Amino acid sequence: MAQYIEIQGGDLRARIAPNNGGMVAQLTIDGIDIFRLNEGAIETTPMSAGGNPVMFPFPSKTKDDRYTLDGRAYAMPMHGLVKNSSFAVRSQTDSSVRLWHSGSDSQKEANYPFDYVLEIEYSIVGNSLISTAYVTNKSDRPLPHYLGWHPYFKATNKAALQFEHSMTSHYNYIDYKDEPTILDLDLSKSWDDVFHTPETREFTLYNKPDGYLARYKLDEAHNVLVVCSWVEGAVCLEPWCGLPNSINSGRFVRTVQPGETEQYSVELEVQKL
Repeated sequence: MAQYIEIQGGDLRARIAPNNGGMVAQLTIDGIDIFRLNEGAIETTPMSAGGNPVMFPFPSKTKDDRYTLDGRAYAMPMHGLVKNSSFAVRSQTDSSVRLWHSGSDSQKEANYPFDYVLEIEYSIVGNSLISTAYVTNKSDRPLPHYLGWHPYFKATNKAALQFEHSMTSHYNYIDYKDEPTILDLDLSKSWDDVFHTPETREFTLYNKPDGYLARYKLDEAHNVLVVCSWVEGAVCLEPWCGLPNSINSGRFVRTVQPGETEQYSVELEVQKL
């Protein structure tokens, strides 16, 4: 059975599942659910159970589930290595919690040849949930990565949703090429699409049937938006730092130098409608 840590501030509450990828499993404002969660699946399939999973070091797929680094090939599972991992608690207050996770020797040999520490801090400030990732490189060579977040926004009537974004390019991840953007997205249709390079660093979902507005505000590293609307009872509007297969293409890859820490943050502002 999943174990949760609860943080809160005002009308906003979040439940975090440290043993299930360190994700936010539930977010509510005054009792209104923002995320869809199938709690019965969180132990077995946390990436598809809902909530807001964390994807590191690479979201999505690498080509043929592999990548090459310094002349050696490594395997990389879909959405990275931490989705099924346990995180320990670094610190905790009523309105925040900071978790940490480090890679195993077997992962280092087979999947990702780095000693790293990934810390995730969740804090509630006003009506916002701020999610901050800290990536520390304990190896002796630069560490490539591009993390992502995978929120499942509850959506009982997708035809009534309104969605606004300002990404300037649509990325064809089958042919690995840029195309003209698509700004008018009908989320009742089956989207599984990638966009990148925003004019303004935010996107907004208006969900009147379920009673909330959700606005993501992005830092400079989060250049990618993934829109996935075919999932039952939810739409996934995902801020990422890189594209599918970026580690092989070289686009949007982030780097942490040996002994240093890089920080990435997104703010999810929530309002009742």
